[in-house]
Amino acid sequence: MGRTRAGIALKVFAVCCGIQTILIGEAAAYVDPGTTGLLSQILYVLFYGALGLFFYFLRYIKQYLTNAKDFVAKFFAGRQ
Repeated sequence: MGRTRAGIALKVFAVCCGIQTILIGEAAAYVDPGTTGLLSQILYVLFYGALGLFFYFLRYIKQYLTNAKDFVAKFFAGRQ
């Protein structure tokens, strides 16, 4: 990254971010009451969507594990 203009700008930006993080004062936050409802609805859909995909692919996962178990058993059975 050397002494290029982009390299110097990146270093200056990193130093400024570090100074801002160290010198942070009092912070106040406000979360709108409606935000939690929106977030819970999104997380609800994502969770049950992922759960549905898991159960959909569960048969393929079981088949893969069965094939892997059979392969390992045949592999080690031939070594005796």
